[in-house]
Amino acid sequence: MLTIRPATPHDVPQILTFIRELALYEREPDAVVATEADLLRDGFGPTPRFQCVIADHEDAPAGFALYFTSYSTWLGHHGIRLEDLYVTPAKRGQGIGKALLAHLARIAVEEGCPRLEWDVLAWNASAIAVYESIGAATQTEWRIMRLSGEALQTLAQQAG
Repeated sequence: MLTIRPATPHDVPQILTFIRELALYEREPDAVVATEADLLRDGFGPTPRFQCVIADHEDAPAGFALYFTSYSTWLGHHGIRLEDLYVTPAKRGQGIGKALLAHLARIAVEEGCPRLEWDVLAWNASAIAVYESIGAATQTEWRIMRLSGEALQTLAQQAG
């Protein structure tokens, strides 16, 4: 049996494990610097920065989806931005990832959000196939831009 439920502070160690496993899958195992304290503060503190749902399959955590709200100035409404979606290798191919996406779609519809967005690595053909099978469209005209590390610090200093 599959159940999808809101994460609780008790789930933070499992969430961090999922994040680390996802980083390994995405070929960046050393990139995760987040701690349990970070997740507790930002997901369950006085000003939550994200929300998370856990997929339990056969009474054991099988995956998660971590998301936050975005805002479209063109649409004049908030949307849902999926940061991470992960299903443990042993549980893949059983519809858990699709169920997590459907759960987020339901939240988006209930909140009046006009869209649900996420990123996918270009080499992840199996995920892309799943996403396309549910009607997701690849946005090819937009590029993700990221400012971090020293470049972020340098630009911030220019603000005075």
